[in-house]
Amino acid sequence: MLLQKPLQSRRGLVSQGLGDVPIKRELKDRKDMKIGIVSDIHADPKALRRALEDMPSTDVLLCPGDAVSEYRFCPETVEILQQARVLCIQGNHELVLFGGRNPAYLKKCQASFAAETLDFLASAPVSRELEFDETNVLLVHASPWEPYDEYIYPGSARLARFATLSHDLVCFGHTHVPFIHRAEQVTVVNPGSCSQPRDQDRRGAYAIFDTRTREATIHRFSLD
Repeated sequence: MLLQKPLQSRRGLVSQGLGDVPIKRELKDRKDMKIGIVSDIHADPKALRRALEDMPSTDVLLCPGDAVSEYRFCPETVEILQQARVLCIQGNHELVLFGGRNPAYLKKCQASFAAETLDFLASAPVSRELEFDETNVLLVHASPWEPYDEYIYPGSARLARFATLSHDLVCFGHTHVPFIHRAEQVTVVNPGSCSQPRDQDRRGAYAIFDTRTREATIHRFSLD
């Protein structure tokens, strides 16, 4: 059930202590759910397929942004996301592509691809707030706070601030480095990148969160 319309801009909005980050709130009435999280696909449908094939059974799939790249739109990636009913937000690459900062390439995309295909990501919000099985989830690409494109790595001092949020689970990407952190009642999950890992493990990554146990796990799979 949709409780708030999707919002496209960070400007001039206030939402539940998250500064001016717009929030799209949704409610899914399911019990004991498994939430799959795949991020930073960067227009690599082969890696996305491998992630989804490797992933155990899930009830819902989330993508915290950068499904495509600012210089490479991929209709095949969008088709996979649509078929899997993945709930997406925009990352910094979508914001550049659809926000007018790469106008020549956007014009080329508009001439080459169907409007509904482009709109799947162009109309996606920059954050989403959802509820699954009494688990409150916040989905952002990089950070809930300014600077919104900040890189938050494992061990960052910024992780302590997540304890001030009212959510049970916060998912973000951006760094391509997977990790799980517990900030008091808040589980923080970065699933890494399914296509371009930037840690010492060259395999793709995704994450699973269990709403019953409140446990998150990182999963790796071969990109070869």
